[in-house]
Amino acid sequence: SALAMAPLSLRRTSTPATSSTAGHFSFGIITDVQWADAPDGHNYAKTVRRCYRGALTTLGDAVDWWLRMPEPNKPLFVAQLGDLIDGMNRRLGQTDAALESALGQLGRMPCPSVNLVGNHELYNFDREQLAEAPWLRHGDKEYYGFSPAEGWRVVILDIYQISLIGHNEDDPRRLEAVEILARENPNVSPDGADGDWFVGMEDAGFRRRFVPYNGGFGREQLDWFRSELEAAAEVGERVLVLSHAIIHPEACGGMTMAWDYEKALDIIHCEEAAGCVAAVLCGHDHKGNYHCDEYGVHHCTFISPLNGGKAFGLMKVKTGYLEIFAPTIDDCLPDVSGRPSPTAVDNDLVPGPCESIKLLLSDLDTTQMRKEIK
Repeated sequence: SALAMAPLSLRRTSTPATSSTAGHFSFGIITDVQWADAPDGHNYAKTVRRCYRGALTTLGDAVDWWLRMPEPNKPLFVAQLGDLIDGMNRRLGQTDAALESALGQLGRMPCPSVNLVGNHELYNFDREQLAEAPWLRHGDKEYYGFSPAEGWRVVILDIYQISLIGHNEDDPRRLEAVEILARENPNVSPDGADGDWFVGMEDAGFRRRFVPYNGGFGREQLDWFRSELEAAAEVGERVLVLSHAIIHPEACGGMTMAWDYEKALDIIHCEEAAGCVAAVLCGHDHKGNYHCDEYGVHHCTFISPLNGGKAFGLMKVKTGYLEIFAPTIDDCLPDVSGRPSPTAVDNDLVPGPCESIKLLLSDLDTTQMRKEIK
């Protein structure tokens, strides 16, 4: 099984190394590769073409690009934000082969991949299988944090802890999802079977997020998230949050947020977190988006390679700003209101034609930090 065949660089024992340059590090970004050995198709609404085979080619192109990065920008890890293979692979009997091909591409990197659980992982595997997957950290509860460089913490969230997909029938996390959907969107059957989930929901606003391809963090994870941010604030660390689904409604079309996104946002903005969150990096909404909220947090929703572009990039973390590099920025993070305009990069720090944007960081709220200076 491909579940047991992850390359060494992806195994559970491997944690991204700590950057040798204090407070500075780089990492690759790609999301929603969703590859399958199948002809091109379309999204559910039949409005966007999906290049299933081309997405694997793009993943290979991304790895080639990251490998050519000169030393100052070499990725410490790759943030693969979920949906690595498409759900149709299960129906085609190609799950293991598809996963093996995708992990094989990522395995060419000399650094580990941080792989998130998306809905398409859960269309292909249940949580018991993911708990054995060497390309994940935990599998069943895939949320954790690590420190890639002095002064920084990366927090990985698992949006499908409360979900109709992936859990056993009697798992309390699934039963909670059944209860939530029965209350918020009665169009959804408890088994999550396909149907018209949006009947009568035209004016439901953000309640349209209550569908089976989204999920919830749940109280246990949110309590842990709060404690992670408080701990980071206490020692003056900045935080990057990685989540498959979106946490801010302005960073998507309003239908692909976590069910309990408001609670997650409240934690990010809470006094105890002291403004430590610099950015929230997501996938799930294939056309991508960007929003800088009133607290100065950058919500980046990256574009899927399924759409056919060079949808990958590199984030360089520096003092005072985050810089995103990509062959074409608009293929990686879309040109929407508020997103900085790209500038051409013409130096030896990146391979080939390249663009970048800088996202300025607000100051850490040191007045709220509970770290006692002695």
